Amino acid sequence: MVGRASGAVVDQVLSSGTQLLLIVLVARQTDPTTFGAVSLALLTSSVLLGVVRAGVGEVTLLRCRASPSAASSEGRRGLFLALVAGTVATLGLAAASVVVGGQVGQFLLVMALAPLLVYSQDVLRYVAYGAGRVRDAIVGDATWLVVQVAVSGAVIATGNATPTRLVLAWIAGAGAGAIALALPRRLWPRPVAISRWWAEDGPRASGFLADFLVSSGLWQGAFLLLGLLMSLEELGALRVAIVSVSPLGNLLAGVRALSLAYLAGLRAHPVRARRRAMQIALALAAAAALYGAGLVLLPDAWGSQLFGETWTEAAALVGIVAVAEVIRLPTFAAIDLVKALGRPVDLVRARLTGSAGVVTGLLVGAVIAGPRGAAMGTAIGYMWNEAIWWRQGRAVGLRHAED
Repeated sequence: MVGRASGAVVDQVLSSGTQLLLIVLVARQTDPTTFGAVSLALLTSSVLLGVVRAGVGEVTLLRCRASPSAASSEGRRGLFLALVAGTVATLGLAAASVVVGGQVGQFLLVMALAPLLVYSQDVLRYVAYGAGRVRDAIVGDATWLVVQVAVSGAVIATGNATPTRLVLAWIAGAGAGAIALALPRRLWPRPVAISRWWAEDGPRASGFLADFLVSSGLWQGAFLLLGLLMSLEELGALRVAIVSVSPLGNLLAGVRALSLAYLAGLRAHPVRARRRAMQIALALAAAAALYGAGLVLLPDAWGSQLFGETWTEAAALVGIVAVAEVIRLPTFAAIDLVKALGRPVDLVRARLTGSAGVVTGLLVGAVIAGPRGAAMGTAIGYMWNEAIWWRQGRAVGLRHAED
């Protein structure tokens, strides 16, 4: 398990690195307003990917895990469903580009090229995880990153770099990653027993989808609404500030499975489990504080090298966003504690209440004081969210001890 977890960390770095690289390159090559438009289009694409991942990818992973010998057939069926979803998303993005228009509409149209390739790569990556072949997932994500770097480097070297071409390089990398995952295992899309799949796992897919919409989807949707509350330039600055603190959280996402498994192993000892969760939370807060302090002390010249002129506006927000991250990361331990000791209803109730506070803080802060208010409101929302989760963790621990 430790070996697979280490591989999962490597794969998480590669997977997150592709989008981070895209954001950095686009920020360096363009002005804050254009970067804000690209950010909205990319975020829209991420929301749709999250929907497909919850409804198709995660279910496929669990079905592969339940029956590793059937991983190939499950992979072919999952790939077919991903392509169907990708076709719907492509049509939706193309229609949205016409309705929205302007720079945002232009980049939504470019993003319409992504779903078929990105969704295929993602579901095949989940098949690899479900079948216990983490190395395959690493190969797929490494191929994506290498191709993206090569194509992006080529257009930059020839002086032809534009946000559109950099996005196309990212999409090309996704296609290469999908091929690298599909060819060795001969995984081709096939509509095998779709009705049986739905009968067996339709409710599970619906539950996963609802959980995503409440947890990540609500936050991402609220961020999209910021496009109506502030200018694209302000939105781009806030996006850069958030992206600059995200690498640590993305890295830790690769090891959360270990903490969840450890806390689940203490199910018979709820008091001890809660104590360990608090220790994990303190470690996460310390890591976030060290990372945030380093980011705040980063010379402006270095930040500009990474994110171009957008960093000038983002630098004023980084300190607030870093504080919000110190508050957010310890919540991971409380969430895992509730998952390990609680019931599904405990998880959903805490997600709804906590996420509502974060979204409210983000939007109200944006209305009152623009990007700075949005950052401060998010930090306050995370404080509310953390209190909700730890209260829920204490409650399920006490109930479990009584049982």
